[in-house]
Amino acid sequence: MLKTIIAGVDGREGGRDALALAGRLALLAGGELVAVRALPFDAYAGRGGGPQHSALADAEAQRQVEHDLAEAGLTARTRLIVDTSPARALHRMAEALDADVIVVGSTRHGAVGGVFAGDDAAATLHASSCAVAVAPRGLADEEWTPVSRIGVGLDASAEAHQALALAVALATDCGASLVVRTVVPAPIADADVTAYDADWLERSKEAARQQLDGALADVTVEVSGQVAVGTPVDELVELSRTVDLLVVGSRAWGPVRRTLMGSTAAKLMRKAHCPVLVLPRGAATGAPGERDPAGARSEASTAA
Repeated sequence: MLKTIIAGVDGREGGRDALALAGRLALLAGGELVAVRALPFDAYAGRGGGPQHSALADAEAQRQVEHDLAEAGLTARTRLIVDTSPARALHRMAEALDADVIVVGSTRHGAVGGVFAGDDAAATLHASSCAVAVAPRGLADEEWTPVSRIGVGLDASAEAHQALALAVALATDCGASLVVRTVVPAPIADADVTAYDADWLERSKEAARQQLDGALADVTVEVSGQVAVGTPVDELVELSRTVDLLVVGSRAWGPVRRTLMGSTAAKLMRKAHCPVLVLPRGAATGAPGERDPAGARSEASTAA
């Protein structure tokens, strides 16, 4: 399941929130936590200060990562990686380590307790070869509580069913219940009423209910299924208010095993009220990603 969990840390609030969520996921899934710090400043440090300056920068970054881990009470491997793009650094490290999920924090400008994908978080979502989780702002300052309810957005796509399978596995490991929501689009406002049969909405809801019941028939954990009418983003944002973790798939068009922006999942990153875990398109196919371990500067085991 989630055997290797990468947390993107940067010595700031978002990085500490990412560590907090990564620690929770590691506890849920029994995976190994790897704290990754990108060093985008190294490109000019080499020109300006030489190797000695670079070594000092590395040492300071390592010290900051260890400090954040100690504050979070977590044990993790640490990696420093040089790249001008923090998101690309996380992608490269995820592929080098065959990671199952990258965890990042929200922008500092969002409301406390809300998820809002700023530039780095959004870029991490875009083109990731593994699942991406975004932590709500301020999560690091909250008391750790058990994950008791996991929400899932479900439609007819293969990606959504992969998300359901992952959510079932997580719920099994931590004893949580599932809340699965399927959304039937509401009739288009001001549309020609002749475009819809009189019973169109009821038939759509019934078909969605049958598909939902079929998907949940073999689920072995406590689960409730809901059919809502509206827009997927709005309905899943409402669901995020009542669950501890929201799991969705991304089916935006792009290469297999890549998550692309512009999807419902990406929009959730800006509005959700709980951590969101997004699976990329075709995550269960086993298609290889581009592996590039070059640039890994250091590795250490760090205990709180």
